[in-house]
Amino acid sequence: MILRLMLDLPEDRAYVRLTRLLGRTLLEHLKVIDQDIDDLELVVGELCANVVRHAQSNSGRFQIVLEYHAERVVIVVEDQGKGFSFRDVPPAGTSRDDFDGQSRIGGFGLQVVKKLSDQLEFYRSDQNGSCVKAQMLLRYKTLEAEGEAQAMNQSLGEANVQLSRTALTSDA
Repeated sequence: MILRLMLDLPEDRAYVRLTRLLGRTLLEHLKVIDQDIDDLELVVGELCANVVRHAQSNSGRFQIVLEYHAERVVIVVEDQGKGFSFRDVPPAGTSRDDFDGQSRIGGFGLQVVKKLSDQLEFYRSDQNGSCVKAQMLLRYKTLEAEGEAQAMNQSLGEANVQLSRTALTSDA
């Protein structure tokens, strides 16, 4: 793994843009192709917007984890909100309430996430909350950029193993 970014955020739509920008920044640095960067930004934005729009947790907070590997990025968004069931989700293209209490046509977000993700899982985080895990494969602008990401992934993976071994032996 190259990097794990973990955020604990308020259920406030102002933070959706922040998560989108953070999600794309490392991919730009790693020279991932623009299409993959744009797709990641959309997926992160949709998943976070769904939490902000629907979770309504008692704490008013949610967590997002972005795990960057050389070949993929893993996005995990978790809340302790009211939860949902797919059978209760209105069909895409139907009217629903918006942030300001007005009506909007919606329901396309999860379809977009499903289409752009290479792997997608939904599960309960507790008796009420929801957790979604999406994985997206990455492509690079050049073979050199891909090689650099692979080398970083390998060297940082070795560093994590070294740290784990050090922690285990220091307790002995």
